[in-house]
Amino acid sequence: MAYVYMVRCKDDSLYTGIAKDLGNRMNEHYYKKKNGAKYTKSRQIQTLEMVWETEDWSLAARIEYRIKRLGRERKLELLQQPERLLEYISLEDTDSEKCRPHPDWKLEMFIGQ
Repeated sequence: MAYVYMVRCKDDSLYTGIAKDLGNRMNEHYYKKKNGAKYTKSRQIQTLEMVWETEDWSLAARIEYRIKRLGRERKLELLQQPERLLEYISLEDTDSEKCRPHPDWKLEMFIGQ
């Protein structure tokens, strides 16, 4: 399993990442652990905005890369319509069956695990 996620930091910035173990990754970001991203070490994450799940690590990596290239306004639009992910990042429609959004997953589900 691979997860692409977007978190909102306390400064209202958005960070996009990828993980095989989402719970572990959220803890690394939240508690600013050694393996956490440099970006989130200098900004406290506040909310888990969106998670997309896929069984294909390669697809997850392509999704993460393309989301990171979107401007802030496009990212905010994507968060309003997460099921349209592949349209926003111009990936093949055939990949849509391999990528599931989880808009109801919250940071609190993963912190402290």
